Amino acid sequence: MKVLIADDEPLAVARLRQALACIPEVELIAEARSGDEALRLIRQFKPDVVVLDIEMPGLDGLAVAARLRPTDPLPEVIFVTAFTHHAVQAFELDAADYLTKPFDFERLRAAIRRAKGRLEARHSDQRFAELQTLVVSLQQASGPSAYETEIWVRRSDGLHRQPLEEVDHILAQGDYVELHAGGVAHLVRDTISALEQRIDPARFVRCHRSVIVNLSFVRGMRRRSGRKLVLTLTDGREILVGPSHIDRVTLAMKVRPWRQS
Repeated sequence: MKVLIADDEPLAVARLRQALACIPEVELIAEARSGDEALRLIRQFKPDVVVLDIEMPGLDGLAVAARLRPTDPLPEVIFVTAFTHHAVQAFELDAADYLTKPFDFERLRAAIRRAKGRLEARHSDQRFAELQTLVVSLQQASGPSAYETEIWVRRSDGLHRQPLEEVDHILAQGDYVELHAGGVAHLVRDTISALEQRIDPARFVRCHRSVIVNLSFVRGMRRRSGRKLVLTLTDGREILVGPSHIDRVTLAMKVRPWRQS
């Protein structure tokens, strides 16, 4: 039985690797450190089972499962998380398994055995329908967003709350970031990498090592001189997408991968 694990924490990956090595029928075929990579490797390696961390940079585990299509290889999914606010009762749907960190090896072995039984008993259409139902249930049961929705910014008359939904893009400025909203830039002491981990990846996507863009403000995209991709914001501003970020951006925008002609 082919297994893929997806977790951004090296220690968690090492623990999963060690636990899976003790299960004779399991073959570990790939490891992913982000949701985007997990989705790509699922399509590439077609695993039978995916052990999928819910909290990961970029696409989270729920977003990965939600983006699987009926035409994709459809593995059984064992969700893993360090947080208990994801509703365990949603698994009364009997659609997958759920492990809360730290879990013991026997609990993982039981989850693998359960996934194997389900794999043998269900055809792909049924697995797809159950997985999508599970994702919706978890998203509805997760309660308030765990991501930041506003940031305090300093203005001439003091501190003010800046709703992140009004921020069209974020620029890195060393140990600071610039939040651009309504044509005004607010300088905040924070790093772009740290901020990226705290804001909603379904709305904000890193499109360059120094730029995060709010997808709600992207009105178009075009290719420029080869494989370069340029995003056009609602105010007409153009933002160049870094080569290593093109696949992530096009996936987040739900368009076909941008290929060089």
